[in-house]
Amino acid sequence: MDNINHNAGDAETIKEVEANVISRDKDNENALIKILQNEISSLKAINASLQIRLHNLRKKFLPNVLLVEDDIDASTIIKECLSDDYNVTNVGNGIEALNILRKMGKAGSSIKRMDVILLDVKLPGMSGYDLCREVKKNMKLNIPIIFCTINNTKKDVIRAISCGADDYIIKPFREITLLEKTGKWAKVSPHC
Repeated sequence: MDNINHNAGDAETIKEVEANVISRDKDNENALIKILQNEISSLKAINASLQIRLHNLRKKFLPNVLLVEDDIDASTIIKECLSDDYNVTNVGNGIEALNILRKMGKAGSSIKRMDVILLDVKLPGMSGYDLCREVKKNMKLNIPIIFCTINNTKKDVIRAISCGADDYIIKPFREITLLEKTGKWAKVSPHC
């Protein structure tokens, strides 16, 4: 049997080699972590840029819907139904809606056009009927108006139509009804 003599220097050399290997492994690991962090940062920047481009394309090409609804739950449901196919601007009362419509298309306004107005009857400050009348008769805006309301009698529908409404949806509604009626009027709008 060979008698191998190890001296203390050999043990130290082995420890140094192991330390260097471990150190190189840590350096490689740290380098890989930095590369991955840079890649993640780059992907986040690209994603942010794409989100901005998508937002701008949506604003330019998708129909715009003005939702005038003061009930938060109802407005959330309607926005969720329409969000894939429309840009939805939601306001809680008729006064806000009139302000948007008066500024629409003017310098400094972020809203260039509205293709459809979805309107509740019972609103704070100004009823949906009054807003409809103002938009159709006084402002002479040729924007289709769809009442979307819980009021469900013939009298309610006749009153809305006499104020200038183009269509009427009774809550609770089926999502397909909202999509079909909004799509129908968005396509015939002269702003498209």
